[in-house]
Amino acid sequence: MQTQRGRVLVIDGDEWVGALLTRLLKDRGYAVDYCSDARSGFEAACHGLPDCIVCAVDLPDIDGFWVARRVRTETSAVSTTPILFLTGAGEPQTRLQGLHVGADVYLSKPFSNDEVVAQVDALIDLARRLSVRRDSFIVEGPSSGGVGGPVAIRGDIGQFALSTILMMLEMERRTGKLKIATRTERATFELVSGVFASAEIGGKSAKALDVLRTVLGWTEGRFWFRPKKGEPPPSARARGQSIGALVLEAMRLDDEEKRT
Repeated sequence: MQTQRGRVLVIDGDEWVGALLTRLLKDRGYAVDYCSDARSGFEAACHGLPDCIVCAVDLPDIDGFWVARRVRTETSAVSTTPILFLTGAGEPQTRLQGLHVGADVYLSKPFSNDEVVAQVDALIDLARRLSVRRDSFIVEGPSSGGVGGPVAIRGDIGQFALSTILMMLEMERRTGKLKIATRTERATFELVSGVFASAEIGGKSAKALDVLRTVLGWTEGRFWFRPKKGEPPPSARARGQSIGALVLEAMRLDDEEKRT
């Protein structure tokens, strides 16, 4: 008997595509739930807590962006679920909008079966690795006394990749400031419930994506995360930018720059 690899939620208004993806993922060992519209897909995500969501951008009632925004602003564990968006070819603005609302990966139609499975595998594996590795970070005691209060995290970026640190903070929906420093450079990210609220480098405000592209190239230095007490309003998180999406976008832009 084949061991179940995880649970995937497929949301696609095209029933033929939905049936194809369902059969494909089941054949590869996943349990699969299927919904044909945004509202039922969001409800299924909240109740089923899938390991990954595969969602079309074009849906019959609203759209995939609405699904991603609702998932990312939930207060339950579903908010950290990896999201793979499916869209039509040649839609760069659609792709960028999806990354801003919290999608992790984009695939343009037509896509190959192997490509879909590989992306689902990678997203689920990444989420599980981050869950395991968070215990490896150096964690100080409560910053203001008392058991169960906010904790500060610190470490050496030569030992822990900044991308892993950032993804962990997103998964745990942390609020506070992440400071990163080398011997000559410094950068700061302000986080609200696991999304970027602001960023600066060298003491000057800058776009989070631009700062990310710089700091992800740093191979030595230290990082500190100091949490902020209290739960921010949901609107503060909604105005922020997805950490995972921007990390992937920064890596993609750097790869493109290296190839040119």
